[in-house]
Amino acid sequence: MVTDNYIMKKQIHFLLLTGWLIPVGVAIVFMAWWIRDILVPTLKGGNFEQLYAVHGIRYLDTTLAFATFAFVWLTVLVFRWARKQADVANPSER
Repeated sequence: MVTDNYIMKKQIHFLLLTGWLIPVGVAIVFMAWWIRDILVPTLKGGNFEQLYAVHGIRYLDTTLAFATFAFVWLTVLVFRWARKQADVANPSER
């Protein structure tokens, strides 16, 4: 019999494994918008500061924020996995 607690643990585990994909996806979208709205017109001779004023959003800052959040998420996931592996290898130290 599968309990609600077991299902909830599986859902949390799935979220920990895949949750970082959401901020990475958002970061990729903002990076693509930055390339389309800022980089390409700048390479064609547009004024960089004027383009940012027209669009009113700092694409790279937003991209960096979401990418940082994703890397923090992955770091937490890796540390949790490493701790779990260490507990399996040395059960007497716990």
